[in-house]
Amino acid sequence: MCGIIAIAGDALDSKKYATDRMLESLKKRGPDGVGSLNIPDCFLGHRRLSIIDIEGGGQPMTSGSLSITFNGEIYNFHELKNKLFADGFNFNTRSDTEVILAAYKKWGTDCLLHLDGMFAFCIWDDVEKVLFFARDRIGKKPLYYSFVEKDIVIASEIKAIKESNQVIPEVDFKAIDFYLKNMYIEPGKSVYKNIYQLPPAHYGVYKNRTLEIFRYWSLKKKSVEVSYEEAKSEVHRLITKAIEKRLMSSDVEIGAFLSGGVDSSIVALIASGLIKKRLKTFGVSYKTYDELPYIKKIADKINSEVEWIDINHFSIEDLNKIIEYFGEPHADTSDMPQHVLSELASQKVKVVLSGDGADEFFLGYKWHGGDIEQPVINRLENICAFDTARRKRLWINKENVVDNGVPVIKSNNFVEDMDQVTLIDLNFHLPGQILSKVDRASMMHGLEVRCPFLDIELMEYVYNLPYEYKVGQNGQKLILRDILCDYTDNEFAYRKKQGFGAPIWDWLTEEGVKKNVYHHLVENSKIRSFLVGSEIDTYLNNFYNTTEKHERAGQRVWVLFCLELWAKHNI
Repeated sequence: MCGIIAIAGDALDSKKYATDRMLESLKKRGPDGVGSLNIPDCFLGHRRLSIIDIEGGGQPMTSGSLSITFNGEIYNFHELKNKLFADGFNFNTRSDTEVILAAYKKWGTDCLLHLDGMFAFCIWDDVEKVLFFARDRIGKKPLYYSFVEKDIVIASEIKAIKESNQVIPEVDFKAIDFYLKNMYIEPGKSVYKNIYQLPPAHYGVYKNRTLEIFRYWSLKKKSVEVSYEEAKSEVHRLITKAIEKRLMSSDVEIGAFLSGGVDSSIVALIASGLIKKRLKTFGVSYKTYDELPYIKKIADKINSEVEWIDINHFSIEDLNKIIEYFGEPHADTSDMPQHVLSELASQKVKVVLSGDGADEFFLGYKWHGGDIEQPVINRLENICAFDTARRKRLWINKENVVDNGVPVIKSNNFVEDMDQVTLIDLNFHLPGQILSKVDRASMMHGLEVRCPFLDIELMEYVYNLPYEYKVGQNGQKLILRDILCDYTDNEFAYRKKQGFGAPIWDWLTEEGVKKNVYHHLVENSKIRSFLVGSEIDTYLNNFYNTTEKHERAGQRVWVLFCLELWAKHNI
C-alpha cells in the first residue's frame, strides 16, 4: 500500500505546486520511502509501504514512454507476468507495478479487465501525452482529483490535494446532507464541490486538457442451477483460493484480524492451514459485550499468536485523530475500534487479512432477513440517521436537502428486491462506509488490509446463488455458517451476530464525554453556522435529558458530534 499523487497539463509548471508538502501529507500511507518523477507535462509522486519486491519495486516506475505511480496489490500479477513474458515482454523487477505497465502496453485501458486486486494508479504516456488513472472494482483504494485551471491534480487523499497550495476547497453542503442521512459521503463524490472522487470500477483519461470518465465493470445477474451442497463446496473453494492469493502476494509476513464472528473466523481458520508459520491474529473487546472468549476459541484452535486490546473507555483524542485523518465526515461506530485494532496489528505486521465484505454478499445484516416486507425501503431506513423531514428542520438553508442519492428500482418480486439491496450495499454502503473506514483507519498506521470476501470471482459467484442458500431457516449467512461448521461446532457457528460497532451509547453517557459533546456542539460549535441550533439542542436533550429516548438518539448525537469534529479541522 502506498500514497500517490499525479499532476498533468499542457506546458505544466509543476513548480507552482507544493509537491513536497503533498507527498509529506501521505507519509502515513507510505512510511518506507518517497519518490518523484518530473517530466514535461506531468509530475508523479509516490510514498511507499514496501510489501512486494522490497529492493526493486520503488516508484514512480518508468518503462519506455510510460510511467506509473501505483497504490495497491495485484494478486494475479505472477500469472499475468508469465502470460506477458510469453508474448515477448521483458521485466527488470519482481514487482506487480511493472506488470501493470506491461499490461497497459498490451491492452490499453482494457488492462483493467485483466487485473485482479485492489488498486488506484496513474499512468502517464509521454508520447500520446495522456494521463490514464483508474480505481479497483469495489473501491478499496481511494483516488481524488481536482482541477487548477486546466491542469488535473490527483491524489490518494483529499489532504494532499489541499496541500498543493493551488486548490482552495469549497464545502459541498449537499454532500453533508447525504452524510447526515447515511453517515458517510456518497461514493464517487467528496465533501468539496471542487474535489472529486473517482468512483469504484471507473477510469479516467485526461488528454488535451479534457477529462473523460468511463465505467469498466459492473455486477451482472446470471442464471445459475446448482444444488446447495455443490454451491457450498464451490464457495469454500473460492474463499480458500481468494485467501491463498492474498497470502502469496507478499514478501512480508501477513496476519489476520479476528473478531470471533463468522467471517473473520473462517478467514483465520483457512489462512492458518495455508501457511507454515503460526498466524498472528489481532482482536478487540469491550466491557459491555465481550467477544474475547470466541476470539480465544478460534486462536486456540489454530494455535495462533493472538493479541487483543480491551477498549473500556472512549478517547476523544483518538476520535479527533481519526476524523482529522479521514479528511471527510464519517460516523461509522466502528471507526474507533478499527483504528485501535490497526494500531495494534501494525506493531507486529505490515499486512492483515479481514472478513470485510461477507455481510454484504452473503446477506448477514438484519435487513436481509426473510420476513421483511419492502426490502429496499427497509434497507434505506436502516442506514438513515436523519430522515428527510428531520434534515429539513435541521438545515438553515433547506435547499441543501437532497433525497436522490440512492436510486430505487420498484419491484414486486422479493428476490429481485433483495438483489437490489445487495447492489445498494455494493455501490454505496460498502465503498462509502465500510471500505473507506478500513482504508483510512489502517493506512493511518501504515497497515495494509486485504479482504478475501471481496474477491471478484467469489463475489460474482455468490451474487448469483439463490437467496435461500444465503438466508435460510438457520439464519443469515447460511452457507458461510455451514462452512464454519466444518471447522468448529454448531453453537459457535450459529450464535447471534454481534457486529463490530462500538458501544457509543455507553461512551456518550460517560460524564467526561458528555461534557466534551456539549463543549463542541453547544459552546464552540461550528456546525451551527449552517445547521439550526435549536434542532441540535433537541437531539442533545432527547439523548441526555429524557427518560424515553428514541432508539436512534445516541446515533444522531454521534453523527452530529463527528460532523463537528470534522468542521473544527476543515471549516
